[in-house]
Amino acid sequence: CFISSLAQINGLYLILLQVYQEPKQLILSHGSALKVSCFVNGTDYPNLYWYKWTQAAGFTLVFSSLSVGSVDPKSKDQFKSQRPEKLQITLESDGVGERDSAVWYCAASPHSVPEQLLSCTKTTP
Repeated sequence: CFISSLAQINGLYLILLQVYQEPKQLILSHGSALKVSCFVNGTDYPNLYWYKWTQAAGFTLVFSSLSVGSVDPKSKDQFKSQRPEKLQITLESDGVGERDSAVWYCAASPHSVPEQLLSCTKTTP
């Protein structure tokens, strides 16, 4: 997955991020291990997310990360996520089953880390 752009609308600049998911496609058999990495460009301090899409439930937010080393929750069912670097998040499982059939999407939102704490801002997805 790859998205990138910088647009100006009514004098405001919108920053759109580049999101890369590796591997781009992955089809696994029952019991296979899973590891997918997501990389982001276009901002220095992104918030990172893993969404799961199933036909029955649609999109569901499963993991979110606001900083390196912090993912909430750390695991869900047999899936786990880690944030080893500020521009990377991973999705892993030791073994997937038939009931785990889904499409996973990595997403990012920009978040600036202020030079002074007095100007701190929070962004939400």
